[in-house]
Amino acid sequence: MVIDNLNKKVAIGYLWNLASKWITRFIGIISTLILIRILAPNDFGIATLANIVLALFVMLSEVGSDKYVIKSQECTNELLNSAWSLNIALKFFCGIIIASVAPYIADFIHEPILRNVLLVCSVIPIIGAFKNIGILQFERDLNYRPLTKLSVAVKLTVFPITIGLALWLQNYWALLVGTLVSEVIGVIGSYRIHPYRPKWSMKQWGKQWSFSKWMVISTTTGYLRSRIDAFLLGKFLPANAVGLFRVSQEFAWLPFSEVIAPATRSFYASLTKVSNDKKELIEQLIRYQSIAYLLVVPSAFGIYVLQDQIVWVVMGEKWMPAAPVLGLLSLLMLSMPLNIALQSVLTHLSKVKYLVWIDVVMILAIGGSFVALYQQGVEELVTYTLLRVILVIVFIMMLLISYKWILGIPVIRLLTSLLIPMLPALVMYWGIEQLLLMIHFVPVINLALSIVAGAAIFTPLMLIMIIAFRKLLPDYQYLYELIIHVAAMLRRKIVTR
Repeated sequence: MVIDNLNKKVAIGYLWNLASKWITRFIGIISTLILIRILAPNDFGIATLANIVLALFVMLSEVGSDKYVIKSQECTNELLNSAWSLNIALKFFCGIIIASVAPYIADFIHEPILRNVLLVCSVIPIIGAFKNIGILQFERDLNYRPLTKLSVAVKLTVFPITIGLALWLQNYWALLVGTLVSEVIGVIGSYRIHPYRPKWSMKQWGKQWSFSKWMVISTTTGYLRSRIDAFLLGKFLPANAVGLFRVSQEFAWLPFSEVIAPATRSFYASLTKVSNDKKELIEQLIRYQSIAYLLVVPSAFGIYVLQDQIVWVVMGEKWMPAAPVLGLLSLLMLSMPLNIALQSVLTHLSKVKYLVWIDVVMILAIGGSFVALYQQGVEELVTYTLLRVILVIVFIMMLLISYKWILGIPVIRLLTSLLIPMLPALVMYWGIEQLLLMIHFVPVINLALSIVAGAAIFTPLMLIMIIAFRKLLPDYQYLYELIIHVAAMLRRKIVTR
C-alpha cells in the first residue's frame, strides 16, 4: 500500500514536471526558432562559450544543497537556513573568480569579446543564490504544481524581453541579458510561492559539506564530461562552429530533455521512501530505464534519418551545415537514461565517487581524442562530432559495468531495455527512408508525413515486442500491465461519453 501511494505521488510529480518542461520548452523552442533567424551562429557560439565557463565555476561552488535538503529525513529551519547561507557564500566567491579569470579565458579561446561578456555573467550566480530555499519543501513532498507555475511564469516573462533585445541589439547580448533577467525573476518568484523566509546560519555547514564534498566533485566532472567537447571546439574552431554545435545539440536532445528528464527530480525524491528496500529500489530503476528507452531509441533513430528535413524546416536554410551534426548528436541520447538513473541512485546511496571516476575517464578520452584530431589538422565539425558519438559507446559500456559492480544488476537485463526497442526502430528507419524517396511535397509536409509514418511503424511493432518478451522480463510485464490498464481507462471513458 505504501509503495502504491509512493508510485502514485511519483507519477503525479512526474506529470507536473512534464507539464512544466513541455510548456517552458515550448516557449523556449519558439524563442529559439525566432532567435536563430535574428542572430547568427557566431552569436550563439559566443553565448555558448560564456555559459560553459559560467556553469563550470557554478558547479565548482555547488555543494548539492538541493539534494542534501531533499535527502534529509527531517527538514528543519536550521537545515534550510544553513544550506541557503552556504550556497550564498560559495556563489559570491564563484562570481569573484569568474570576474578575475575572464581576461585569461578570453585569451585562451582567442575571443577577446568574451572578457566583457564574462564580467557581466559573473553576477548571475550571485543573484541565483538568493532563491528561497523553502521551495525545496515542495519537492520533498513531491508537490511540483507551484514549481511548475513559477517556471512557466518566468519563461513567459523573459520570452518577450529576450526577443525584443535581439531585435534591438542584433547580437549575443540579448541571450545573456535574457539569462540575467530570468535569474532575477526566478528569485523574486520563489519568495512569492513559498512563505518560508531563510536567515543566515552557519551551524550545519560541516554536516552539509560531509555529504556534499563528493557531490561537488561529481557535479563538476559530470559537467566537464558533457561540455568539454564544445569548450575545445571553441579553441580549435571558429565561434560559428560552436554555435552550430550548440544549437544542433539543443534540438537533437529535445525528446530526452522534454520527456524523460522531468522524471528525474521526482525519481530522486522517491528514493528516500524506499531506501531500505533495495529490491524495490532496483525495480523502480529498471522500470525507469524500460520506459525511457521506449521513447529515446525511436527518437534518436528518427532524428538521425530526418536530419536534413528537421534543419530545413525548424532552423532554416542558413543552418543546413548543422544537419549532419544534429543527426550524430541525437545518438548520444542512447546513454542518457542509463547515466541519469545511475547518478540519482548513487547520489542517494552516498556512492558518488564512482560517478567521478567514470567522468574522469570520459573527460580524458574526449579531451585526448579532440586534441589528437586538432594536431592532425582536422577542421571539420562533423569529424569531431562523429568521434564524440564513437566515444559514447565506451561510456555506455562503463555505465553497464557500474550497474553490475556497484548495484548488482545483471548487464543483460539493462542491455535488453536498450536493444529490444532497436529492432522496431531499425524497421522504422528503413520505412522513413523509403517514404522520403517517394514523396516530393514542401519540406514541412515531408517532415510531418515522415514523423506520422515513423510512429505508425514503430508503435505496433514495439507492442508486439512487449507482448513477446513480457514472460521473460519483469519490466516488460509491468509495461504490458500498464498498457492494459491505460487502454481499459480510455475504453471506460469512451463508453461513458
